[in-house]
Amino acid sequence: MVDLPGSSRRFALVLLAAALWVGCHGSSDPSNPAIVVPRFSSDFESGSIHAVTQLDQEGLAWELKLRNDNDDATLPNSFRTWWYVRADDVPTQQSLRLEFSRLGFPYYFVPVYSYDGKTWQYFEEAEVALAPGFDLTKPDSCRLVIHKKFAAATVWIARTFPYTTNDLSAFLNSISTSPHVRIDTLGASPRFQKPLSLITISDATVSAPRKTIWIHARTHAAETGPSFVLEGLIRAVLADDATAKALRQHYIFKIVPMHNQDGVFLGNYRTNASSIDLEARWLPSPGSPYLDAAAPLENRLINQGAMVPALLNAAAPVVLALNLHSSNATPDTAAFFFPHFGSDSSKYSVAQRNLWQKQIAFIQEVARNYGGRIEQPPADGGSGFLNSFFPETWWWTQAQDSVNAMTLETTYGRAGFGHWVTENDLRDLGTALALAINNLPPTQRHSAETDDTTDTSMFRLPFKPEIYIEPEYCPLYYRVPEV
Repeated sequence: MVDLPGSSRRFALVLLAAALWVGCHGSSDPSNPAIVVPRFSSDFESGSIHAVTQLDQEGLAWELKLRNDNDDATLPNSFRTWWYVRADDVPTQQSLRLEFSRLGFPYYFVPVYSYDGKTWQYFEEAEVALAPGFDLTKPDSCRLVIHKKFAAATVWIARTFPYTTNDLSAFLNSISTSPHVRIDTLGASPRFQKPLSLITISDATVSAPRKTIWIHARTHAAETGPSFVLEGLIRAVLADDATAKALRQHYIFKIVPMHNQDGVFLGNYRTNASSIDLEARWLPSPGSPYLDAAAPLENRLINQGAMVPALLNAAAPVVLALNLHSSNATPDTAAFFFPHFGSDSSKYSVAQRNLWQKQIAFIQEVARNYGGRIEQPPADGGSGFLNSFFPETWWWTQAQDSVNAMTLETTYGRAGFGHWVTENDLRDLGTALALAINNLPPTQRHSAETDDTTDTSMFRLPFKPEIYIEPEYCPLYYRVPEV
């Protein structure tokens, strides 16, 4: 076995059962020089694997252990989700057995692979299985096993579709020439000095008052689904059609597309380069909209350079703030939102009930525009988010119900489709968000008398209460604890 700790994993490693370094042209089994065995590496952006062990003499069976973010063993097992490796000298006449071990979650899923590192496809379900004896208290038992005869000698394999800082740069370049787009840099990431970009989209010729839509994504580094969602939303807002023109005339979009640049570059799943989970670290400064100096730099840059200016812009008040994530879930779980509060007047204030009405109405509208492939929200969202320092907590503290702030979680499974969710399915979700925003009521006000929060006709999937319950294996992962 070769262990890939710390910075050493950034270098190309060739892995043999004897744990020897070998040359870049392939390697042979010491007991049989005629046998060439695969080589595995993760020395590229977002690449991640901890250790690789050969399990047989022929080099056809391998264990690939998932790594902790930053190789930090103090992090919860549930943070161990992402992998992204390249294999060379892969046999094309025989099947490989690949056992990805130390998974931090219990759900079946199907990974993706690519022969060029650009075009990705899913493995067949028949090629993928969870190993018997899966026990989250015993990380080495938590294995996803792949049997596959590959069609090329080089293959990339990932937990889901990668989306790197380079991918973001390419997308930003593709929209930068639009007259409706401005791209600013809020600052540099603390470890690798990556630019923290802010995209502004609007019709600059409009002088009438408008409203602002705030969106940020990729707080958790390997939750790549939101990047494809943003591509779809941004393309929809920039299109040359009546809906896009109306969106640009009535709204200013402020979008931070990649919050955790260092984590993405390092191949982390959840944390930044200092093993900080940025999501619950929007630390307030009492009496001020600016974050406390103890908040992570990434959060302070976004807060100071974009969130506070948007909050204070009375000419274009923020009305919607979306926090985009991805969630490990059962294969048939679709994308879902985390709404807050509820309709019970004995539990919630008028402002809290009004925010609930806004959130349910928006969720319903997204579902209508996405073929019903949004999970039904709970009957009561609770107020547990107020006990933490999430971005939604900041928005509520600063603006109460005037800003409809909530999280949208994409998922990695079939997501309401008859197939495993694709990059284009995720882009279509972004389009659905744009259409739902276009259908927001002009006053942004909702009424318990006119809005039916109990209407579920637009949802095509049965209600899944387990989505909104914090799982034992992943404390503080979900956002709606009991009130």
